[in-house]
Amino acid sequence: MSLKFGIYLVEQRIISPEQFCGLVKIQQESMMTLASIAIRKNMLTIRQVSTILDLNKENPEKLFGDIALELNLIDRASLNQLLHAQQRTCPSIRQLTIECGLLTARQTRVLFTHFEKNVARMASDVARAKAAGDRPAATETQPVASESVAPRQPKFQSRPVAATQTSDSYHS
Repeated sequence: MSLKFGIYLVEQRIISPEQFCGLVKIQQESMMTLASIAIRKNMLTIRQVSTILDLNKENPEKLFGDIALELNLIDRASLNQLLHAQQRTCPSIRQLTIECGLLTARQTRVLFTHFEKNVARMASDVARAKAAGDRPAATETQPVASESVAPRQPKFQSRPVAATQTSDSYHS
């Protein structure tokens, strides 16, 4: 959901596509590796991780988890556990917009609440259409559902402005 919120911010022109890409890059760089999580959770030994990494160097297109599965060092449920834990190790786009000075905590909270309401409203619209059997094919004369529903704007006193980043903003 974090990436969807970032896309929403870009669509609403709250942040630029470049800023979004920067946030995603920071998010990916701060994510722990599966190897380190597996060792921390005592799911794999250092020797097992070393073996997997050596095989990964020989076959770079194979993923760490796939190699561990092939060697029967972990099962699918354990791999899913590792992947879920990995997702929790990185900061959310919400956190990063605040930490990078793009939005204030209040602005982020209001925008995320607005985003959640739109997601819930769109999901209920889709469910209602399915229940009613309304599934018209999108044609040139019929707009696609996402284009026909304009998102409601959040109620700020004034539209939020992304703060310009200065070199000393990270040190405060």
